[in-house]
Amino acid sequence: MKVKKILNNNVIVTSNEKNKEVIVMGKGLAFGLKVGDEIDRNRIDKVFSLENKTEAMRFKQLLAEVPEKYLEMSEAIIDYAKEKLGKKLHNSIYITLTDHINTMAERSKFNTYIKNPMLWDVKRLYREEFLVAEKAVEEINQRLGASYDDHEAASIALHFVNAQLELDFSATMNITKVISEILNIVKYHFRITYNEDSLSYYRFVVHLRSFAQRLFAETTYDDLEDIELLQHIQKKYEKSYQCSHLISQYILESYGYELHEEEAMYLTIHIEKVVKNSQQI
Repeated sequence: MKVKKILNNNVIVTSNEKNKEVIVMGKGLAFGLKVGDEIDRNRIDKVFSLENKTEAMRFKQLLAEVPEKYLEMSEAIIDYAKEKLGKKLHNSIYITLTDHINTMAERSKFNTYIKNPMLWDVKRLYREEFLVAEKAVEEINQRLGASYDDHEAASIALHFVNAQLELDFSATMNITKVISEILNIVKYHFRITYNEDSLSYYRFVVHLRSFAQRLFAETTYDDLEDIELLQHIQKKYEKSYQCSHLISQYILESYGYELHEEEAMYLTIHIEKVVKNSQQI
């Protein structure tokens, strides 16, 4: 691997074995090197191969403009998130989180702190990501001498969610909104308080997350062959099926997405389980 471009002392643009452009990083990796020099592979810590040309261009621009300390801060937080979440995060998070931290640094100079209107939704829907984000905010506050709170943690948590779903920030916001809306329909229809520590609640939220992704991707989930099973579910869980019908109507009116029978059936099963593990108001 040879140096094509040096972005900073720790970051180099080069090509891999397939002759595709990649970005490699390592502590002091570029020190003493110039374009055309061979890179010591033993000193490479991370390799980024962003297939999206726009993302790759943005990453290079970001690395050239943002102080190295914010990239290092971002790396440390991402490493911590990977360890705690145990989930794969798309490389795009190195762009989005580094940019976010850089913006936080600029805002902190003027004591500008922004309220996040989705704070409550993020805290209850993405609990693991939020806990990691809280630790990240503590670290950022310490390094910047700032006073960011849970509102900023909610924004950082959504970056972790984005990186898992490989979606942009606006898509994740929309998905979060749909999940919250459906949870509220069920909550007020049955007049319950969710047991958010229960396995049924966790599974319901995971199901709703997948459903919302399909909604915005405009893909359907209609494979039902066992009509008798559907009829059995309708009769056995009549009230939950009625609630799924209310959700179906709301989604159709609000988003123009039609729930098929199989989607309604699985939704009914999850509603039945989560209601049983909730408390009546």
